[in-house]
Amino acid sequence: AVLLCTGVTSAAQVSLSSGHVPAVVSQKVVTSINRLPATNELHLALSLPSRDAAGLAEFLGEVYNPASPQFHHFLKKGEFAARFGATPEDYAKVIQFAKTNGLKVTATHPNKLVVDVTGKVSDVERSFHVRMNSYRHPKEHRNFFASDAEPVWDATLPISHISGLDNYSLPHPNVKLKQTGAVAPRAGSGPSGTYMGNDFRRAYAPGSTLDGTGQNVALVQFDGFYFEDITNYANTIGLTNPPAVVILPVDGGVANVGGNDVEVTLDIDMVLAMAPGVSNIFVYEAINGAPWVDMLSQIADDDSTQQISCSWGGGGPNPAAEVIFEQMAAQGQSFFNATGDSDAFVGQIEFPSESPNITQVGGTTLTTDTNGDYLSETAWNWGFDPQSGNDEGSSGGSSVVVPIPPWQLGIDMTGNHGSTTYRNLPDVALTADNIFLIYNHGTLAQVGGTSCAAPLWAGFTAMINQQAALQAQPPVGFLNPAIYGICRGTNYGATFHDTTTGNNTNSYSPDNFYAQPGFDLCTGWGTPTGTNLINLLVVADSLGLSPQTNYFTSGLVGGPFSQTSWTVRLTNNGATPLTWALGSLPPWLAASVAGGALAAGATTNVYLQLAGAETLPAGSYLAPVMFTNELSARVQSVGVQLVIGQNIVFNGGFELGDFTGWTFTGDTVIGNSIYDTVATESEVPGVVHSGNFGAFLGETGFLATLTQPLPTTTNQKYQLSFWLDNPSAGSVQEFVASWDGTNVIDLVDPPASGGWTNFEFVVTASGTNTMLEFGAENDPNYFGFDDVMVTPVPAVKFGGATLGVGGLQFNWQSLAGLNYEIDYSTNLAPANWQLLGNVTAGTNTCGFVDTNIFSGDASRFYRLELLH
Repeated sequence: AVLLCTGVTSAAQVSLSSGHVPAVVSQKVVTSINRLPATNELHLALSLPSRDAAGLAEFLGEVYNPASPQFHHFLKKGEFAARFGATPEDYAKVIQFAKTNGLKVTATHPNKLVVDVTGKVSDVERSFHVRMNSYRHPKEHRNFFASDAEPVWDATLPISHISGLDNYSLPHPNVKLKQTGAVAPRAGSGPSGTYMGNDFRRAYAPGSTLDGTGQNVALVQFDGFYFEDITNYANTIGLTNPPAVVILPVDGGVANVGGNDVEVTLDIDMVLAMAPGVSNIFVYEAINGAPWVDMLSQIADDDSTQQISCSWGGGGPNPAAEVIFEQMAAQGQSFFNATGDSDAFVGQIEFPSESPNITQVGGTTLTTDTNGDYLSETAWNWGFDPQSGNDEGSSGGSSVVVPIPPWQLGIDMTGNHGSTTYRNLPDVALTADNIFLIYNHGTLAQVGGTSCAAPLWAGFTAMINQQAALQAQPPVGFLNPAIYGICRGTNYGATFHDTTTGNNTNSYSPDNFYAQPGFDLCTGWGTPTGTNLINLLVVADSLGLSPQTNYFTSGLVGGPFSQTSWTVRLTNNGATPLTWALGSLPPWLAASVAGGALAAGATTNVYLQLAGAETLPAGSYLAPVMFTNELSARVQSVGVQLVIGQNIVFNGGFELGDFTGWTFTGDTVIGNSIYDTVATESEVPGVVHSGNFGAFLGETGFLATLTQPLPTTTNQKYQLSFWLDNPSAGSVQEFVASWDGTNVIDLVDPPASGGWTNFEFVVTASGTNTMLEFGAENDPNYFGFDDVMVTPVPAVKFGGATLGVGGLQFNWQSLAGLNYEIDYSTNLAPANWQLLGNVTAGTNTCGFVDTNIFSGDASRFYRLELLH
């Protein structure tokens, strides 16, 4: 977020970041033991944003769209930085900032997204205006360090995130050691009927001669392993010519193998078992606590493998890492992540298990017959383990922060308790139970966990890409768009084993989640059937949709709306004719045609239009628009999201093409110069934030004003929001926003914004007729001004509370951008209220989880406050 100082000022802007302080610190669950010694050295990773985030999203939409000429035309090594990494100037600026502040640059990254630095605690504190403290970990037998507040830096410095300011959440492996003796069923070829070696290929790729030849696999690891254990496993399964296992150190690598070698060894063995013909298994090793972005960036920049597996998780959302996941997808790399081993997710999901840019893998318990042939599967769930005090089973659930991706739209979530608005996981599954392992200098074990399933999927994808190479096709890349298209069609049963029994319920979530026919939150779509799926994934769907995205429109109750129609182009990329059909639509959306035939190479347009949306109440509506290719039986979708608010500003987006509804004082055209007017993008490039029109404010010599009286309710709070763009800095520039005669912001000679900035304020009406006024003077250039909204703030009250595995989940109605404070007390005495946390609403609903509800307090009271 950007804090813009009010009043007349020319001071530099500062950036107020978020996500750098552990909740236990910000919510004062723990108190500082002592100040971190000033001479201690910290390793930080400074992340930069993509130079063109919108362009990257557009590229990914095209490269995974069969209708696009760019379909599967992935970026080659090094091309990402030139198109989407930070600019050389911005990258140099961050490096110079580090050096100027006494931080040593230890590594740079080819993608221009990360700069690694080390520095003394005192230098870090001074550079980012924080205080580094030591705390006792509330759940683990160790101390951790963290900053006491969010870091602050100049807003002109292109830093999006800082990794390494705390070590509260260290990556942990998603593997479990079986505590009992013999396994059931006794069907595998390993000791006591465990599964090993060719058992996986026989179950999931029966009869296939594909073995990953010519492919490499990369593994994310935060510990080391012993080569002798890999050799022993290869000998045990009869593998006489195993792939090369190559250690690639990250941030110096792992000097001494630690206690999590069971995870590293397991991942390697699973790749050996599923894809014994791969050329190399690249084991990227970093010490536990190294920044995630360092690990991911090195794998992406090396670009030496098309399939990657991660069996570790930990920490909160990491937007900087998401850009690197997008880099991998742009390069045609498939990334598989083990969702976790704690059964159902409720509330926040740890990184990277809710990422929408990678494939999430759950776990099953496999049953085979005496010949090793597939019989059945059930969701893996060992239940509560009294020895560890943890629930053990395939993790799955719905994110509370990541919006649902386009390829996940249109799935019936009624029976599986999934979300229709947020990301659901896992996507797929593989066996995660009764698996034989040799680790720690020859120790034999039976293991389980989604850690088994993710590397098995990476090995399976090596077979897919081997087949693609044999057919002179590019790699398959990010699998989710294709997988969801296949599984929603009639080929689902031929390509996936649908897991319909079992659950991942636990002691905190007794009702969620149960396996069921089709997609569920235990095993996703299920496990692969082998060559049927491989062949379909290698061959692209002949029906292409363009653009392949979610459409967005907004407006007032009763209208008008910012956009009312959209065009979807369908293309038959195949050599034979096809027929297509459109799925059902909600009452507020109509289509020009419900289906038809397409000749080879032909295109057609489907026009979508709002129909009856004027009758809808305020709220957010999301409709999946699904297209079925009846030739390939694949289903693709786009979404239309409609947000209806109660904006009381008339013509706030200037979509009437002029200043109708506003009282304007100033100049419009003097001679050949435009001063203040409403324009289109073609007339004044960069003046439109959304829709077709925006305001061009470039008065010279005085403040021109736009004023509008608003129908308000006395003492009602409102959210005032508008978008402003200052293309270039200069002297004699000023922008003022005033509510009922009082300035809410006054910008004098602001720096160039580099794009649109959203300003939001909470204001209160003192009467029933409130004056809203904006003033602008820009002698050397102009301001872009658009999308003015004044929206009533919903009553500040909790809407509900749900007790789950993560704690007590609160929900309430809000508006995007509003800031709330949640307090609690063990009694209602005024002096006893304590801060639990602060939340910034991302949508019209908001939520918070009290993770310490089980702390032992006899009772807890909660209150919700809106912050100004």
